Amino acid sequence: MQTLLKKIFCVGILLIQTGVIHAAVVIQYHHVDEHTPASTSVMPERFAEHMAYLANNGFKVWPLPRLVKALQQAETIPDKVIAITFDDGYQSVYRQALPVLQRYHYPFTVFINPELVGGSGYMNWDELRVLAKQAGTIANHTASHPHLIRFLPNETGAQWQLRIQHEITDAEKIIQKKIGYTPGLLAYPYGEYDHRVEQIVRSLGLVAFAQNSAAFDQSVNWQAIPRFAFGGRYTEMKGFIDKVNSLPMPLVDAYVSDERGQRLSEPLLPINMSRPIVTLQLKTRVVAQAIHCFASGQGKIVVQRHGNSISTQPTLDLPVGRSRINCTAASGQPGRFYWYSEFFMRKQPDDSWYKE
Repeated sequence: MQTLLKKIFCVGILLIQTGVIHAAVVIQYHHVDEHTPASTSVMPERFAEHMAYLANNGFKVWPLPRLVKALQQAETIPDKVIAITFDDGYQSVYRQALPVLQRYHYPFTVFINPELVGGSGYMNWDELRVLAKQAGTIANHTASHPHLIRFLPNETGAQWQLRIQHEITDAEKIIQKKIGYTPGLLAYPYGEYDHRVEQIVRSLGLVAFAQNSAAFDQSVNWQAIPRFAFGGRYTEMKGFIDKVNSLPMPLVDAYVSDERGQRLSEPLLPINMSRPIVTLQLKTRVVAQAIHCFASGQGKIVVQRHGNSISTQPTLDLPVGRSRINCTAASGQPGRFYWYSEFFMRKQPDDSWYKE
């Protein structure tokens, strides 16, 4: 065990020297309030603790557009860079989060749905303009917050594509008109996307953010950038500390397959497919030996190791709805873990969509 830990430590030092750890973490919130739905809320006191931890532990909080540009251009960035995001534009961001962010002079991004602005529980345009003057970036969360991958009744593929394009471009135009700029950043509603959605986003020249959880570097898929979401029981300080200190998994390749070994190319699982296999090929055998994987609602799951590669599969069926398989490994730096995440969606057995 001591020999293995020593090797892991040496790998971590090598990654520091070669600049591989010059990556970033994006964190995501919805409500910052004690009276809103628990699953998507962080208590104001806990949010303040999160921000204080960043301030007291050497983190650099960057505006999200600056971070994206730096990584796209393969610039060397400092270690422990964080970007802070909020989805939906709820009132609590203005009332509860903004004073804390101002205290630390932290930049942040709010992804909004223009059709919901000014509605019950949402910020209005005047408040959003205040945020934009207080280091806030106002960005695209689509016009009306639909499930992007779902077709309407009797909708053709061409009609769906045009509708989704309008959801994105209409929001861009309104933000440009109301705020005076648009950063070209999109957050997928509910974190849901597939390759068709990615192609639309790419064709529009936008960078998009999902809700699979991991740190990332310039090798990331620019139409599915991961974020760590904090809400409900996932706001405790230990989990927050682990996640903001995380590093990208040192991968050669990663893919998902079914029980027969057939590769799956979409986050939406085929009907009757509920236990996908995740395979990771790592840059070193040492990291492969240190990996542990976890499935939504199941905790730790079995990992099969094959030299520099691992494969893992949920012990039980993934639940209907949205879920993830996360894999982590000690990095060699105390308190810092490599992190990898796969996002999945699963429909009802009768091929109908799950309800929110």
